[in-house]
This record gives sequence, structure tokens and C-alpha cells, in this order.
Amino acid sequence: MRNLIILLSLLLLLPFAGEGWGVRSMAQTAPKRVVVLDAGHGNPRPGKVQNKVREADYVLDVTKLVRDELGSRAKGLDVYLTRSCDSSYHATQSVDNRMRAEFANKKQADLYVGIHANAHNKPSVNGCEVWVLTLNEKLMSQNDNVAARYADEGDFIDAKDLDRSSMGFMMALARQLDNEPYSRFFAEECCKNMASYGLQNLGVKAGPVFTVLYYFEGPGVIVELGYLTNEHDYNYLTSKGAKKEMAKAIADAIISYFEALDGSGAEASVEESAEESAEENNKEVGELTEGYTIQLISSSYSVDTNDYQFKSYKGKVRELMGSGKYKYKYCYGSYATSEEAKEELEQVRKSFKDAYIVRFKDLEIVK
Repeated sequence: MRNLIILLSLLLLLPFAGEGWGVRSMAQTAPKRVVVLDAGHGNPRPGKVQNKVREADYVLDVTKLVRDELGSRAKGLDVYLTRSCDSSYHATQSVDNRMRAEFANKKQADLYVGIHANAHNKPSVNGCEVWVLTLNEKLMSQNDNVAARYADEGDFIDAKDLDRSSMGFMMALARQLDNEPYSRFFAEECCKNMASYGLQNLGVKAGPVFTVLYYFEGPGVIVELGYLTNEHDYNYLTSKGAKKEMAKAIADAIISYFEALDGSGAEASVEESAEESAEENNKEVGELTEGYTIQLISSSYSVDTNDYQFKSYKGKVRELMGSGKYKYKYCYGSYATSEEAKEELEQVRKSFKDAYIVRFKDLEIVK
């Protein structure tokens, strides 16, 4: 009975989804398209490690090459990276993934592409695959089986933890219904392109509820380049030119996707250069792993960085860990010296009069 009520509620709410909820349909026309490229993992999580090859490093190299490929071939396409160095948004993996989704939402991305390399406890498993979001009950039941073989289980939301009666779940379901055809179109193109370089095409996958795809509001996918734990895939991925080939496969799929959508994908170069994209990303994420930052508030519990209390800094702060009762510290900016931080402090104090400069290292406040 409860499921029937949820379904009826969803059907009533769907006509308004594109207005009040910010659900983005790719059927909308847009003067400029935006794609967010997300290199998986990052310090302190290396992802899969095989023979000293760190997934976090490998996929970051590929992601930057995708950006460069799009920069030389795409017109009217803004490209953003969630990270441009060995860093992450948060010490907790599940929070980190949600923040990546929030970054893509803030950029109003028309497409999110997460880039990863795969692993399996059976070395014989090989091939490339692309994952899309599904909230189908039967497919979600596969979550535990699939998640168990990943190094960072925070990549997934346990299906048992999803409240089917919540507004958040109904909104996510509405987004899936709206966006899945577009996600699958891109995923199929990407699989086909990667397989053209000799990888087995495992096709489009759906099942585990990827945290980042659950919270992202538009079409999005997780690209798995191949299995580092398989001899064939490992030898290919570590061969000369493989990174450029994988980058081209993904870039080709992105261009084909937007061409099929509205003809916005080809020719010329993006208005934002690769250097500008990296610079913008560093402002969002904070490239430094050690330095100075400006503390706005502290709390005894974790606070959403998009909470209203952050005022004009909403979505721009980072959660760092300190000591004492109020161990959650919410900070703005990342500076190499205290002098650089002082230049910004006066402006910040217009909104937070008690703000002050602190030193940090690896997402923690240090004395």
C-alpha cells in the first residue's frame, strides 16, 4: 500500500519537477553546455593500487587529457574538473562523493562524467564498462555484491538505507526517469569507443546506487576504464599511449553526445582554457594540502556546506577537523602563507565578524 501511495505522489509531483525542484531535463535548450569531469578518489584515498599504479593518479592523468582533447575540438562547451591534483573534498568517502555532486550541480552541468579504473577479486575478470543510476528495486539488490569488491565502499549508498517514502528519494527517482535515456546514450557511445582500442566491451551497467549519481541532478555516468587486477587490461592501461586513447574515447563520446543533442559539440575550442579551468577548480577545491585558511564557524556536529548559515559563502567552505567539543571547523580559502590569508580576511569579516586565520594540514586544523 505504501508503495502505491509513493507512486501516486510521484505522478502528481512530476509535472512540477522541472520548475520548483531544479530537476534538469536534457530536452531543455541551453545557450552553452557544461560538462564536469570527475577523476575518482584522491588523497587520502588512492583507489585501487596494482603494482604501484594508483588509480587516483592514473584517472587524474586521463581526466586532464579529456579536458585538453575537448579544449582543442569542442565549441561552446565549458569544461570543469572536480580536482586537478591529488586531493579530495572530505575525509569521509560518502561525504566526498556527495560534495562532488554538489560541485557539478553548482556548475549546472549538462553532463557529469566520473572516471575510474576497475578491480575484482577474480583476476580473470576484464573489460570496460560504464555505470548509470538506477533505483529499480531488483537491480539495487545487487548493491552489496558489487560494492564488496571496491576499495572505497563509500562510493555507494546501501539500498537498505534509502527511505522510499522520503521526498528526497522521490526527487531522485524523478530525476532518474528524466535523465536515464541520456545517461545510457552517452554510456553506450563511451563503451563502444573504449572497446575500439582492444578492451572487452562489458556494456552499460546499473545496480549499485552510486552516491555521486544519486545526488547529481542531471545525466551522469561512472566510466570504468578497465580492470587493473587483470593482466590483459593492466598491460594495456600501462602501455604507451593508452591514457591518450582512453581520453580520446571519452572525449569522442562527449562530443557525439552533445552533437546528437543539439549540435553544440564540434569545432574550435572551449572559451575557458585548460589553465583557466584548472585555476577555477583549485579555487573551488583548494589545491594545497597544507597551509592557511580562514575559519568561519565551528560546530559540535557536521553541517552541510550548502547550509543557509554560510550566507554568501554557501557551497564555498570546506569542513576541516579540529579538537574539542566543537571539532567540526568550517573554513574558506586555501593559502600558502598567513599574509595571503590576511588579504582576504577583511572581506570575510564583513559576513563573519569573528572569522580568523588557522593553519591546516591534510584536512585537519593544526597549531
